[in-house]
Amino acid sequence: MERPALPSIPTDLTKRERLKPLTAEDSGQLVAIDRGVLAELYERLAEAIGAVERGNLRAGRVEQWWRCVDAIWQSGRTLPGCEMSR
Repeated sequence: MERPALPSIPTDLTKRERLKPLTAEDSGQLVAIDRGVLAELYERLAEAIGAVERGNLRAGRVEQWWRCVDAIWQSGRTLPGCEMSR
């Protein structure tokens, strides 16, 4: 008896996010900002960049996991690189 095909993985689970580079040109108009506020802005920016990176890593792992599940389903064997821990 032939096994049915697994459903396709939803694209939103493997979508990678990209951050746009900063490209603003100098306006020539300077502003003053408190150092504490500026430090917090930098901290939040770093956190956002880290969150995007972690999300992209998760998307890659979901793709790998799905390929491994499909290979096991189709052949009954684990492919190299599919030895995943819980």
